[in-house]
Amino acid sequence: AATAGLSKCERCEPGTTSGVGSSACSECAAGTYAANPGQGQCVPCPYPLGSERGAVICSFCQKDFYLLQSADPAEIFSSPTHYCKPCPPNAQCSDNTSLASIGVPTGYWRASPSSAVLTACRDLGGDRAGEARCAGNERGAKQASRRLEEAGSDEYCAPGFTGPECQLCAAENHYLVGGDECKECAPRAAVAGRIVALVMCVCAACGLAVWAYSMTEWRKKRYIGRLLRFADRAVYIYVAIGLTAKTKVLFGFYQICTVLSSTYSARLPDKYTSWTDNLANTISIDWSGFFLPEQCLGYGLRLLTIALSPVALITLLLGTGIALRLRRWRAAPPPRPTEASGSGPGPGADTGLVEASMSMVEASIASAISAIAEAINTDESKVSASHARAWKVEAVLGLLDLTPAGLVLVFCFVPSISASIFRSWSCQAYTISPPNEPLEQVSYMRQDASVECGTEDHESITDVAVGFIVLWPVGSLVLFTSLLAACYKPLQAKSPNALTRATAFLHREYEKTWYWWEAVELARKLVLTGFVLLIPEKNA
Repeated sequence: AATAGLSKCERCEPGTTSGVGSSACSECAAGTYAANPGQGQCVPCPYPLGSERGAVICSFCQKDFYLLQSADPAEIFSSPTHYCKPCPPNAQCSDNTSLASIGVPTGYWRASPSSAVLTACRDLGGDRAGEARCAGNERGAKQASRRLEEAGSDEYCAPGFTGPECQLCAAENHYLVGGDECKECAPRAAVAGRIVALVMCVCAACGLAVWAYSMTEWRKKRYIGRLLRFADRAVYIYVAIGLTAKTKVLFGFYQICTVLSSTYSARLPDKYTSWTDNLANTISIDWSGFFLPEQCLGYGLRLLTIALSPVALITLLLGTGIALRLRRWRAAPPPRPTEASGSGPGPGADTGLVEASMSMVEASIASAISAIAEAINTDESKVSASHARAWKVEAVLGLLDLTPAGLVLVFCFVPSISASIFRSWSCQAYTISPPNEPLEQVSYMRQDASVECGTEDHESITDVAVGFIVLWPVGSLVLFTSLLAACYKPLQAKSPNALTRATAFLHREYEKTWYWWEAVELARKLVLTGFVLLIPEKNA
């Protein structure tokens, strides 16, 4: 460049240039550089690098690219495609963007600034609720930036929200409503009282219904008689057209469909699931959810409620059957004395000597086994009075009276309860490692996003779940198999007894050769709805 008062031209400094006859040096435009002094013209940056005005080297990535890792400008310039990577899907990358400063738009979230994977925030039942919770950090979005500064919590969450996909409420003892609003949880003591009251009312209503149905003389009354006669006709039609088998098949299909979303991360179209979702909440036996939202209770306590409440219900049901039998046994007149019941030692003396020589434990076990065997083989139509049988036999018969109802409850609830148990291992994984390093992820429970998988809190939940696996999936399968095995000889001999009648729900609809198929069907449902969750998601 020619300078006034000088006899010769001087070279322009690096980062500047001048044309022929120019009297001053001008800075290189953005996107160009001049590395050497006196360079005749600025050179465009190699793709995909960019530069500011007056640059001597292109040291950052241009728009729609981001810098993968920090390095010396000379290294970046020599290997631009190694350091500059295309902007991730749904992200925003302006000039001079690094991996940590990638623009995350509203409605998206990422697990770590070192990750290039953006996750769309789910609406969770609200209308565009994901956009309300996940504020992002878009460049130029001044309103979102102010919200983030005021929140002082997660970088990509709006004020009041935290956790993965911003789906947790930042305030303690609050839960998410409509996907974008936080409300305070109700006191747990009050909720527990409501649950107990609900269970007691349901049991009382069912007991009254069964008692009313058993009153034969009431069928002649004007109003309640019509209901009872209608119930009789409904039961007759149900049995006559064989609806039990059809209902089992339909219900089994439905039980698997309701866990597609939580087990396989898949979902049927809404037009098929709009009404089944409401029914699923009823059959899931998660009674705590009717009064206390999931985030207020925590999955550990919810799992206890889900797994133990039906056990208490079935125990109460069977206990009621035993109590009713023993009540009738005490009210029945004693049997008349016979000649065989004299004062001499009689033929039972040897048995008494044998029992006297046995220990108390062995005697109790033998007595229980004898009572069970006698009850199973009892033909009540040939016994005129309950006192003709021992009280232990009556207790076993009372147990068998309500065994059909207990088996129906197990059939209805075991798939959903087992699915809830196995969901203790269901985790949502998010990538936290850079693209150029080995994959590293952080996982949170799908059912309780406040619990990070692999931590002590998660292990305490899975430890409880292991015990419930023995109780429900394994226990129910053992129960069905044992009952069907005990029915083998009577069914093959076509000589039904009290046990085969009590367990008819399991084998009545099958041909005698395939009477055991209900246990296989239960195993199939347990595998499809629960055991598959034990397979790690990355290996699935």
